[in-house]
Amino acid sequence: MELRHLEVVVAVMRSGSVSAAARELLLTQPAVSRQLRACERQLGLRLFVRVAGGPLRATPEARALIAPVLRAHQDLLRVQALAASLAPGQS
Repeated sequence: MELRHLEVVVAVMRSGSVSAAARELLLTQPAVSRQLRACERQLGLRLFVRVAGGPLRATPEARALIAPVLRAHQDLLRVQALAASLAPGQS
């Protein structure tokens, strides 16, 4: 699972829509949709469903995964911040 996948899942879960997640992530709606599909393919799970034309709803699988996904996302952000601070000239 890629960092971008984690970001997309978190944003869609938080917002309930691919368009809102795209705005939050400064991406296009098709880009977020592609990332979400790629994540679902990689996991072999359906994470969100659209109910009667309304907002996306997290599946039971997505709800089961959200706590570890949030932890992994936060851990990866900390790794990025640490790496940036260790880069030459970042003392």
